[in-house]
Amino acid sequence: MPKNADEKRLKILETAKRRFAHYGMAKTTMAEIAKDLSFSKALLYYYFPDKNSLYAAVLEHVVEELEEDITASLMSIVSVSEAIIIVLEKRMEFVKRYYYILEYTVLMRKDLSTELDQLLIDSFENQKGIIRSVFQRGVERGELMDVDLDEISKIFLFSSMGMRLVVVKDLKSSFIPEKEEFDAILAMQKKMAAIFIRGLKV
Repeated sequence: MPKNADEKRLKILETAKRRFAHYGMAKTTMAEIAKDLSFSKALLYYYFPDKNSLYAAVLEHVVEELEEDITASLMSIVSVSEAIIIVLEKRMEFVKRYYYILEYTVLMRKDLSTELDQLLIDSFENQKGIIRSVFQRGVERGELMDVDLDEISKIFLFSSMGMRLVVVKDLKSSFIPEKEEFDAILAMQKKMAAIFIRGLKV
């Protein structure tokens, strides 16, 4: 693909990301995105045949953004506890920033395309890999016990994700936290992380 085509695609993704993040998937139209871009709808449809394919590309784009941000933030961090806190804080910042994008993904999980479903699975595995690398460094420095890192990383990630169950007010009608519940979820995740890491200390 020519460089200018890549630039146009990236511009579409950034513009659609802002729309989806502000208004949500349901309240955003391809016509509005084309207008924001000063593109014709025909040009927009050339890159993305429908809103679902554009949404999938935006979701992939923001997930990559999160993973790159976390990886860069951990470059100079030595302490396992500090690194894990950064991972938790970055993930929560991401969820807050892209709440309306992620909300749609959760609500529509049963009806997602195979491609989107695989993207979520890959994202989980990548996040597990980041946490594993944090614990691996702790083991290598003699800070943590030598344990099954794959299992421990999976348990930690599932545990931190499950914190929303404790905070969400009405589990019968929604599994999705309200925006004001995020701080309470993060506080509980940090407490759980401190206990978890303490249990792995040499």
